[in-house]
Amino acid sequence: MEMKIAREQTAPVWFYSLAVLITQLDGGAVSTLLSSIMHQYQLTPTAVSWVSGLYTLGLVIATPVVANWANLFGERRVFLSELALWFVGALVTFVAPSYSLVLVGRLLQAAGDCGIIVMSIDAMIAAARHNHQGRKVSLMGIMSGLAALLAPIIAGITLGATGNWHNFYGLMLPLLVILFMLGWKVLPNEGGQVKYSADWLGALAFSAGLAAWMLALMFAQHLMQHWSLVVGLVIVGVIFFALFVRIEHRLPTTQLPFLPLKLLRQRPYQQTILLGTLGGMFFALFVYIPTYLSASFDLSAQAPGMMLTAPGLGSLLGALFGGLLVDKMGNRFTMVSAAGLLALSTLGIALTITNLRAFLGLAFLMGIGMGALMSAPLQVIAGRLAGHSNRAQAIGGLSAGKKVGLTIAPLLFATSMDLLSMGHHLTTASFQSIFFISAALAVVCLIIAAIMPLGEANHE
Repeated sequence: MEMKIAREQTAPVWFYSLAVLITQLDGGAVSTLLSSIMHQYQLTPTAVSWVSGLYTLGLVIATPVVANWANLFGERRVFLSELALWFVGALVTFVAPSYSLVLVGRLLQAAGDCGIIVMSIDAMIAAARHNHQGRKVSLMGIMSGLAALLAPIIAGITLGATGNWHNFYGLMLPLLVILFMLGWKVLPNEGGQVKYSADWLGALAFSAGLAAWMLALMFAQHLMQHWSLVVGLVIVGVIFFALFVRIEHRLPTTQLPFLPLKLLRQRPYQQTILLGTLGGMFFALFVYIPTYLSASFDLSAQAPGMMLTAPGLGSLLGALFGGLLVDKMGNRFTMVSAAGLLALSTLGIALTITNLRAFLGLAFLMGIGMGALMSAPLQVIAGRLAGHSNRAQAIGGLSAGKKVGLTIAPLLFATSMDLLSMGHHLTTASFQSIFFISAALAVVCLIIAAIMPLGEANHE
């Protein structure tokens, strides 16, 4: 079986690395561009937050759909379609005269971005030998982390040189054209699973349910204003998910299931999704760390953002070490070690909350833990559990779970900070609380990683 996987035809590793690097630049650039977007369209902070919120919503909804289509129609067709859609979204955002069109462009970008990293990870697992899958998959995590570090710099230079935030997306256009041309040349021709037809009803029901629940999470951040809408969206989501299960149970054998229920029933895969969701919550800390640094220390306006370099560099090293550990020591050892480091580092930050030097060192260790946990072991487990025919769907489900965690965390962190604030003033205890919560989440991850059954995931 190992020989079969080693011989699966994929594009060169450098192409997938370049694709992930370019398409992930947007996520790190938006925080730099938000103030300019707010100023141009005279938006409130709540209104401008939809630039990121709508993008995340699009990612969560579209990722399982694109992963299913990659299995059904073949990687080449779907990968090139994703790049084309990303280009259209970037073009719309580049020329958008109104905020409404900016949001349309962001949705198109999300739909074009969601499958790139999923299909790249799928290709890495397919092409690598069993004892090299971790390091191959972690390369995609390294590229994603590198994009997160480079994007604010590129966005800042573009904004400073031209004075127009739109030009960042203008810069992306030729890069996407080059990437599309390279993909056209190197992506292998393969026809997907031609004996199956698409499960359109299942895709529609699942996507509608997921959209309802994601919107409920977003509006729950202002629960007192939108409580009736939140309750209604939760009920709508339950109805659509129940309909989805009913559709999948009655699916004819000629249709490829949108999400294979057999895989969803596997306890290891359920726990992998749970770990992905919990792990995604840690990335929300990057939103709150600059506020914590500004409020706690006498720093210049640019310094807090620059200090995010510490956890950012840590995550790059963590991704590298995580991949190597998966290959040398196994998935469980990697996850337990990473979760343990996350627990100790976030607890350390909470206990030394007024010490800037301690924060920088501990934040670097926190980044290593995040990178090691999220870059390789979960993807390798999901891919091995699913097998060749459902691998992209399994990895897509994991990717969507991470984005759900990233959406849940701000609600949890903001609530704890508000409860411990004095009026509208955030206290030291407010900032301590988010790191205490993170330490508790890391302990939960450690326990799950220690007890989850990995028998099938250790073989191909």
